[in-house]
Amino acid sequence: MKTGSLRFFSAPSQTLLPRCTGCGKCLSGCAFLKEHGSPLQIRELLETRPEEALRLAFLCSLCGLCTAVCPEGEDPASFFLALRQEAVGGGKADLSPYTRLLAYEARGVSRRFTWSHLPEGCDTVFFPGCGLSGTRSDKTFRVWQYLRETIPQAGLVLDCCTKPSHDLGRQGAFDAAFGELHRWLLDHGVRRVVVACPNCFKVFHQYGTGLETRSVYELMAEDPDLAPSPVTGAHRMHDPCAVRFEEGIQGASRALALRSGAVLVESARSGRRTLCCGEGGAVEAVCPGYAESWRTRIRKGQDTDPMFTYCSGCASRLGGSVRVHHILDLYFNDGGELPGATKSPVTYLNRLRLKGRVKKLSESAVTRERHIPMGDGTPKRRLWLKVLILLALIGAAAGLKLSGFTDSLSPDAVRQWVEGYGLAAPIIFVALYCIAPCLLLPASPLTLAAGLLFGPALGLACTMVGATGGATLAFLVSRYLAGDCVRGKVAGTGLERLDRKVAEEGWKAVAFTRLVPVFPFFLLNYAFGLTRVRLSHYVAATFVCMFPATLAFILFSSSLLDLLQGRITAPFVGGLLLLCAVGTIPLLVKRFWKKAP
Repeated sequence: MKTGSLRFFSAPSQTLLPRCTGCGKCLSGCAFLKEHGSPLQIRELLETRPEEALRLAFLCSLCGLCTAVCPEGEDPASFFLALRQEAVGGGKADLSPYTRLLAYEARGVSRRFTWSHLPEGCDTVFFPGCGLSGTRSDKTFRVWQYLRETIPQAGLVLDCCTKPSHDLGRQGAFDAAFGELHRWLLDHGVRRVVVACPNCFKVFHQYGTGLETRSVYELMAEDPDLAPSPVTGAHRMHDPCAVRFEEGIQGASRALALRSGAVLVESARSGRRTLCCGEGGAVEAVCPGYAESWRTRIRKGQDTDPMFTYCSGCASRLGGSVRVHHILDLYFNDGGELPGATKSPVTYLNRLRLKGRVKKLSESAVTRERHIPMGDGTPKRRLWLKVLILLALIGAAAGLKLSGFTDSLSPDAVRQWVEGYGLAAPIIFVALYCIAPCLLLPASPLTLAAGLLFGPALGLACTMVGATGGATLAFLVSRYLAGDCVRGKVAGTGLERLDRKVAEEGWKAVAFTRLVPVFPFFLLNYAFGLTRVRLSHYVAATFVCMFPATLAFILFSSSLLDLLQGRITAPFVGGLLLLCAVGTIPLLVKRFWKKAP
């Protein structure tokens, strides 16, 4: 089996895309290239900023439109895929935004969802793919039964082709998973695979050496007696980008649609020049803006025309303002109306029902459940852990509020409560200060209580340790719970560029907001966790820039008892002067800001 694995960095970058002239013809139809430049410019970026070039590769949908329009016959899509493989192989790719997709794929090759049924003498199998089996499980079974009318020994393989791993550059995982399936089919005498999913067709066609790959739509179009449910009016055909070069599948799908009585309206963006629905290359996980821009172009000016497609993923992505029917929705309806598609999470239940339906067949056959470890355990545990952490924080905050604890939180109340722990009081105080920001508790009573409890020196030490620890803990909780999600939402937008600027000089932003005490600290802690600012910069800037205000509060609060007794001490004067100095910082910053060019 071909591996498709390339290591471009072992050769001079001039050998990449040797015929690309940077003419820009591929830019007009692609939001990604339009923003970041031609494939030639991104190739040249490898010489000066290789990590940035690798990052950009994950913003490409791998749809192949650039390949289709290239006047020089180049294949930039393969180039970007190779960069992804380089990034993953070199440990330079952050795959955390794709945890849901990889978990979906892992379930697709697990014992729970896989089932192969090969009757005696089977040399042909129907491979419907994950999407069709879930959204149209009954239709999947009906199509298999139809195939068996002409190929009695046709088998059924409910499995995943693992194209997500392939497109993410996880070549080792893909080779292991698809390679095992490929070898098993060949070892059991299978020589032809009939597929319904365009992505599965592409994988088997490219990597299924020794297997003839056919589309079920081509076989159906060859049957003149196969009649669909009737429809009327103008419809458009959306060709999935995975088969943009497969004219046979495109023609067969149109022939099947025309039998229904529909009038097909061809778009300039069809066939070889079709646009990606937004699912390609898993771009939606890191840059939903690009994915939506492609969908908008597909729908543009055609909102009233219903649409046909022959990919369950495209049908799901393009649905909404436009009525989208899968070609198979037209057939095997016993003359009834066109059925609707099932949506997640019911799709998983449908796949299990389909598997159970096939398992009940009494005929003699070779059967198996397959399980290939794809790393689904970690994402699943992370998701449950995130949910548990979030529920625990909400529960704790709500419990404190309902108990009245927050209403009675004052410096004197804190002092009396902590004082009762004796020698362990500093440790209890620091622990309380560390968890306070996560529970949105005010920090001022704690800071004032520190001076009363421990005096200037120990009070300052406990407060700085507790405040820095609390700010860091809230920062980490925010980044763990929602950092990936927020980065995915802002990817490809102006906010992403701002986020990267913050990452480059994050300590300045942290320092500014800590020195200017008009920003609520507990909100800042969570807000910075959603950015790309480095943890080390955040902790250092927080510690240093909180020090002046903290020192002022501690000096002031530690002398309150003396003040009540009529004594004005040096710590009180020093704290008061320092508080006044800290209070002038916003004015100085504002004045400097106005004078800045």
